[in-house]
Amino acid sequence: MGNALCFVDHQKMKKNFKHQSKYSKKLSKKYSTHRLYYSDNIDTFKALDPKKKNEEKHNKLLDLSNRYHEAHQRKEQDEQERERQEIIDQLREHTNDQVEDRENFTDIFELGASSYDKLLNSFGGADSIKKRTQDTLLSNNASKKKQKLEQRNQQQKKEEVNEEEEEEDEEEVNNDEIDIEFDPEEEEEVEVDGDEQDDDDDVDQEELEEEEQEEVEEGEEEEEEESEFADVYGDNKKEAEEEEEEIVDEKEVKEILKDNKKQSNDICFNHFNREIETENQLEDLQTESHSFSSQSVDVESFGIITSSGCPAPLNNQPVAKSVMEAKQSFIPSKKNNFSEYNIKSRLLKPWSTTKKNKENDLYFTPIQQSLFPIMNEYRDLLFSEENHKNHKSIYQLYTLHAVNHVLKTRDQLLKDNVITKEFEKKNEIVPDLRHQGFTKPKVLIVVPFRNTALDIIKLMLKLVPHEPKTQTEKKTKLVNEYSAPEGKTLNPEKPEDFQHIFRDNIDDCFRIGIGFNRNGIKLFTPFFFSDIIIASPLGLRLVVGTKGDAQRDYDFLSSIEVLIIDQVDTILQQNWDHINIIFENLNLIPRAQHNTDFSRVRMSYLEGWSKHLRQTLIFGSLLTPEINSIYNRQCYNINGKIRVKRIKDGEISNIINPSLVQTFHKVYISADEHKDDDSTARFQFFIDTVLPKLTHHSTESRQILIYIPSYFEFTRIRNYFNKEAKSFVKCDEYAQPGAITRARHYFRRGERTYMLFTERFHFFNRYKIQGIKHVVFFGLPQIAAYYSEVLNMITQQDGTVMALYTNRDRLALERIVGTIRSTKMLESEKSTHLFC
Repeated sequence: MGNALCFVDHQKMKKNFKHQSKYSKKLSKKYSTHRLYYSDNIDTFKALDPKKKNEEKHNKLLDLSNRYHEAHQRKEQDEQERERQEIIDQLREHTNDQVEDRENFTDIFELGASSYDKLLNSFGGADSIKKRTQDTLLSNNASKKKQKLEQRNQQQKKEEVNEEEEEEDEEEVNNDEIDIEFDPEEEEEVEVDGDEQDDDDDVDQEELEEEEQEEVEEGEEEEEEESEFADVYGDNKKEAEEEEEEIVDEKEVKEILKDNKKQSNDICFNHFNREIETENQLEDLQTESHSFSSQSVDVESFGIITSSGCPAPLNNQPVAKSVMEAKQSFIPSKKNNFSEYNIKSRLLKPWSTTKKNKENDLYFTPIQQSLFPIMNEYRDLLFSEENHKNHKSIYQLYTLHAVNHVLKTRDQLLKDNVITKEFEKKNEIVPDLRHQGFTKPKVLIVVPFRNTALDIIKLMLKLVPHEPKTQTEKKTKLVNEYSAPEGKTLNPEKPEDFQHIFRDNIDDCFRIGIGFNRNGIKLFTPFFFSDIIIASPLGLRLVVGTKGDAQRDYDFLSSIEVLIIDQVDTILQQNWDHINIIFENLNLIPRAQHNTDFSRVRMSYLEGWSKHLRQTLIFGSLLTPEINSIYNRQCYNINGKIRVKRIKDGEISNIINPSLVQTFHKVYISADEHKDDDSTARFQFFIDTVLPKLTHHSTESRQILIYIPSYFEFTRIRNYFNKEAKSFVKCDEYAQPGAITRARHYFRRGERTYMLFTERFHFFNRYKIQGIKHVVFFGLPQIAAYYSEVLNMITQQDGTVMALYTNRDRLALERIVGTIRSTKMLESEKSTHLFC
C-alpha cells in the first residue's frame, strides 16, 4: 500500500512539475526577449537571440505541409476520377452501347447545337435524363442504408454472444467450491491499484491535452510572427490594386510638365539622377569631392559650420565653377523664398499656417534659416546643438524637407508615365527614363519615442491635403496608439529637458509607413507601398534582423534617399547597436524583385552605389565617439558633409556651491598592458589610487556617490565591492522600484558608505539623491548637464569631487570644463587639475 501511495504522489508531482516548467518556460522566454533588445553589445544580443529558430522544426513543419497538400491533391484527383467513371457507367447503362472512355467526351460537343438536341431526344429528353439520374441516386442511397443496418445487426449479435459467454464464466466462478478470503489491507491495496490505473489514465489524457495545447501555442506563435510583419507587407494584392498608375487629366499633365521645366536648376533632380555607369566614374567623383579643403565659419547664435567635401559641378553652375577654382569647400548660401529653394509651391500656404508670426517670406525661424540651405543642398549634416527649446523648429524643418523631396520624386515619376504613354500612342520608341529605385520608400526617419513620431505625422497631415473621410479610421488608430496613456502625469519639479523627452507616449518599439497619392496622404501603409517610414531603432531592428533570424526583411531600405536620425543623444541611452545594424542594411541590392520595373531603375542603384547619393541628417545635443563614427564611416555622400557645433563654456559654471573642490585626474593608457582599453585603465587607477584615499580616515557615516557612465563598468565595480565586502547600495537602470527606495533610504541615513549610481538610471529617473557628501566620477558623464545636477545635490560645505578621464574623453571633457580649458588639460604634462 505504501508503494502504491508513493506512486500516486509521484504522478501528481510529475503533473505539477510539468505545469511549473511550462510556466517557467514562458517567463524565461519573456526575460530573454527583454534582455535581447536592451543588451549593451552585439555579442550579448547574439547569445540571447529568441528569434533564432531550429532548422529541424522548420523542416518538420514544411514536410507536414507538403504531405497535407499532396494528400489533398490526391483526394481531389480521386474524386474527379470517380465522378467521371459514374458518368461513363450511366451512359453505358442507358444506351446499351459500348461507350469509349475518352477524356472529357469532347467529341460530343463537336456535333453542334442541333446534333446535341438529337442526342438528348435519343435518351428521352433532358427531363428523362434528370429523372433517371435521381432514381439512380435514390437506389444508391437505399443500398447504402441497407448495408449500414446489416452491419449494426451483426455487431449487436456479436455483443449479445459475448455477454452470454461472460455470464457463463461468472456462474462457473460462483459455483466453485474454493472460497477466497481477502484481508482488509489487501482490499485497500486493490482499491489503490484501481486508483493508480485511473491516475495513469488521467496522466495520459493530460499529456495528450498538453501536447495538443503546445501545438496550438506553436501555431499561435507562428501566426504572431506573421502578424508582426503585417505593417511591412500588408495585403499585397489589395495594395497593388491601389498602387496602380494614377489617372492624370490633361490639366494636371500641363501643370506637371510646366513645373518640371525647372528641373535643370533643381539640386535634388541633378544629384540623384547623375549618370554613374562605371566604377571609374564613381571614383572620379569621390576623388574630386575629397580634393577640396575643409572650411569653417563661425555663425553668430548658431555655431561653427565646418564643411568638408564639395558637390561636383552640375549643369555649369556658376557657384560650382568658383568652387572648382578655389579648391575649397563652400558653405551653402541663404535664399529668400520658396521658389529659390525649389520648394513645391503647394506647400507654402499650409506651411505658413503652422507659424504664428511671419518673420520672413519663408516663415522660417533663425535656426531654420541657417539649417535649410544645408538640407536643400543634399549634403550630409551632423548638428550637435539640439535642445528642448529648438527641437520643434528642427523637426518641423526636416519634415518640410522630407515632404518636399517625396513630392518632387513623385511628380517626376508621373511625368515619366505621361511621356511613356505619349510615345506608346505614337508607336515610337520610349526613351530611357531612369528616375527611380528598387522599392518605393525614399525617406526614413528614426526617432526614439512615439511622442516625436506623432508630432511629425501631425505636421505632415497639415502640409499635405487629404480626404478626411478615407482617413478617419486611420487617424483614430493613430491617436489610440501614439497619444499619451490615460492618467499619465510628470512631476513638475523635474527638469525641463526631462519633461520634454518623456512627455506623452514614450513607447520605444514602433514603426509606421506613410504613403502619398493623388488624394493626399495615407497612414499605416505597408512599407513596400510607403514613401516615408517613421520608426524607432528597436521597431526597425525587429524587422531588419541579423544573420540567422528565421524571418527578416531589409529590402524596403534598398532605395532610401534621405535618412534622418533625430534626438540621437536619447537613442544613445537605449541601445546604439540597433543604429549600427540599420546602417549595415541600408541601400543594399534587394533579395527579391518586388514587382520592380528594372528598365526605369537608376544605373547607380543597379550597380549598388546608391549609398553614395544618400543624404544623412543627424540631430542631437552632443558629440560622442559613436556618433562621430557614424558620421565619418557611414556617410558616403559625394555631395560632401557639414558639421555644426559651438564653443563650450563648460558645465562647471552652473554649479551652485562655489566651495566645492573639484579634482580631475588624467589616467594614462598603456597599450601593452590594457590593449587600448580605457575602461580597464580607469578601473585599475580607481582601485589602486582612489579607493585607498576614500577609505583612509573614513567611517560608516561618510556617504560617497560613485557615478558610473556604463553598465558594464557598473557590474565590474559591483563585483569588486561584493568581493571586498564593501558597504554599498546600488541604483542602476535594471533595479526594482522597491530596491531603489531602500537604497536611497540607507544612503541618506548614512547606513551605507557607497552608492553605485549609473548614468542611464539618472537619465530615466532624475531623482534627487539626499545625503551626498562626496562624489567620484568613474568616467565623465556623456550628458554634461548631469555633472552640475549631481554636484548641486551635495549639501555639505566641505564636500569633495573627483573625476577620472583619459585622452579619449576629449569631447566629454570639453562639455564639462569648456573648450579652452579642456585643450590645456589634455596638452598639459600634469595629471591632476583642481577647480575651486
